[in-house]
Amino acid sequence: MSDNITKNKSGLFKKASKDFIFSVLALIIYNGVLQLLIYPEIEQRVGADAFGTVLYLISAVSVMGAGFGTAASYSRMMAKKNREETNGDYNAFLLIIAVISVPVTFVSLWAAEGTAFGLFLPVLVLMIVTVFRYYADVQYRMTIRFKEYFLFFVATSVGYVIGLLLYPVTRSWVFVILLGEVFGIVFTVITGTIFRAPFFNLSGCFKENMASAWFISGSNLVAALILHSDRILLRLLVAEERAVTIFYTASLVGKIVAMITTPLNGIVISYLTNYKIEMNKKRFAGIGALFMGLTVMGAAACCVVSMIFVKWRYPDIYEEASEFFFLANLGQLMYFISGSLMVILLAFTEEKLQLGINIVYGIAFAVIVIPATYFGGIVGISYGLVAVNAVRFILVIMLGVGRLGKNIKEV
Repeated sequence: MSDNITKNKSGLFKKASKDFIFSVLALIIYNGVLQLLIYPEIEQRVGADAFGTVLYLISAVSVMGAGFGTAASYSRMMAKKNREETNGDYNAFLLIIAVISVPVTFVSLWAAEGTAFGLFLPVLVLMIVTVFRYYADVQYRMTIRFKEYFLFFVATSVGYVIGLLLYPVTRSWVFVILLGEVFGIVFTVITGTIFRAPFFNLSGCFKENMASAWFISGSNLVAALILHSDRILLRLLVAEERAVTIFYTASLVGKIVAMITTPLNGIVISYLTNYKIEMNKKRFAGIGALFMGLTVMGAAACCVVSMIFVKWRYPDIYEEASEFFFLANLGQLMYFISGSLMVILLAFTEEKLQLGINIVYGIAFAVIVIPATYFGGIVGISYGLVAVNAVRFILVIMLGVGRLGKNIKEV
């Protein structure tokens, strides 16, 4: 009996390791194409100042994708474990988000004074398509098909590259990003079922699934807004396009390294919702301590890499960005690491807890980061993001230990 259990655990570990490798490779290709090729090339074409506004608008699009598209994806993962779900449940949710995208696009362009409203329709289309693409990866995580998950991101990356090659003709950075998102969705249509008929048949648990999607959306929106706060707040409060580009490049290596938590989060929630795995307060606290140690060491390593990477791809602003390397990268890594702990906690608790954590996180952000950015510019946001992400990390650990300490949980 014990031999069978050991054999099953060994097989599960090997499968999870293989899936993790596919997921990491997917994100390496995806972020490698964006960060090493697409964004630097766009910056060279439009200049460091205008690129700040490009980053701001891309952030508005990404907030909607990460806030609502990923929420629909995670909600469907949880529904698969606990209740009935259909394509129609989540297609209805995504159509509501498409309508909400109209005023969001308008406000985003209006808030960035001087941004041409001729971009309204292109940015709106990009925002809607991006939300659907963020949701699309549930096709592969829900069925633990990480080889196809890898190919999904390869298809998206190929679309970006083709879009960049067509830039001399289109003269549109929006088209470059849009083509990649479309390629990802087309791949999902071909290889999956979530975008196939019946499109709007609702399940008997439609109300529960919608409530779950909205709860997770509320949580994700707070987190996504804070993730992209450097580009949004610096553009709106400091009102300097170049400041956006400087802080973005200073924190870029930390963002790339921290992105490894995205496939890790996907694998964690996939396995935690498909297999019975125990979690207790001691194990959770140990994971938290390990993550914090890795975060500090990772920030130091990111500084060294930033000295090489930023000078290579963004030489025109290297001197301005270099003084913020450590703080900017530390803030990014702390954000992603605490997010990973939240994903683990989500699998053993209810969705409302995650929303509660991010409400507190959002309040702390408003109290600390917004004033710091307004009065201190890049220096203020550098220290502010480290402080607020430390608050979230400690809060997740405290609540996790408290909830899991009541009794051993398993899924």
